[in-house]
Amino acid sequence: MAELSEAEAAVYDRQLRVWGIEVQKRLNAAKILIAGYTGLAVEVAKNIVLAGVGSLSLMDSTLCASADPDNFLVPHDAKHQASVAEVSAAALQEMNPLVKVSVQAGSADVKDLSFVASYQVVLLVDQSLERQQAWDQACTAHGAAFYSAASQGTCTYFFANLHNHTFTPLEKAGADLADTDVSKPQELQFPSLESALKTDWSRLHPRRSHKLICLLAACAHFEQKHNRPAQSEDLSEIKQIIQKHITQAKLAKLNVPDDLIEEFLCDEHLPAVNAICGGVLANEMLKAVSHKGEPVNNFFFFGLSDGAGVVQRVG
Repeated sequence: MAELSEAEAAVYDRQLRVWGIEVQKRLNAAKILIAGYTGLAVEVAKNIVLAGVGSLSLMDSTLCASADPDNFLVPHDAKHQASVAEVSAAALQEMNPLVKVSVQAGSADVKDLSFVASYQVVLLVDQSLERQQAWDQACTAHGAAFYSAASQGTCTYFFANLHNHTFTPLEKAGADLADTDVSKPQELQFPSLESALKTDWSRLHPRRSHKLICLLAACAHFEQKHNRPAQSEDLSEIKQIIQKHITQAKLAKLNVPDDLIEEFLCDEHLPAVNAICGGVLANEMLKAVSHKGEPVNNFFFFGLSDGAGVVQRVG
């Protein structure tokens, strides 16, 4: 890995004191792709650019005239014929000139995904579950760490598949170092998104399992049947799918509230929810690159109803 320049050492001085020069060098060499540039993606991109990754590519051919209103990097006076990725890339470049910010041609619905081989970490945002699974499979085939995320009303989640990932644990304050060797690398294995969405409901816990797991699995079932994502008008069928799985798994005490299902199916995005999930997700992507600290394996869920962020392994 290349040594840090004087300019990089000066700009990243504060974080160098936190995670050290070797971690920063790994970040500086990282190549990251974000596809689907919505408000949630903006929050992630802003954080990883300021952290100082080597390069960030944005993929979204949506014209600025149809940009997500939560994308604060696209000004109201932006040229309507310019793409969201082009305008956002220019704004991010100004935030940190030391990071190479570019545009990956195409959009998230592209069929040939072989280009993911050029990246270490790939993030797909606010896309159908079917498309998320296709990208996950492509990243697995080409050795790129894969994340997918979505923000739906007051709910948000992200999924991580780092395949076989080695990391060095962070030293915890007050930990007994005799019991924990923080210098010894540890390894985690991650299941695919497909296997997570097809998890056996009888293995879910009525109280400990997050209700969004049930919703995602039901929406995946709906997409497979109808060849499109579920929308608010599909509320009744999603409820039926969930109830059918609960009955088959004999989980009488498992209850997925109607208001949670309604929120999840709505087509609204809240900036506050985007900011919370975006901050956590950006930090996780930096962990994937730095191999420092235990990563989320494999889902993170957050909802405004209880204000809690929950990490659970599914699959």
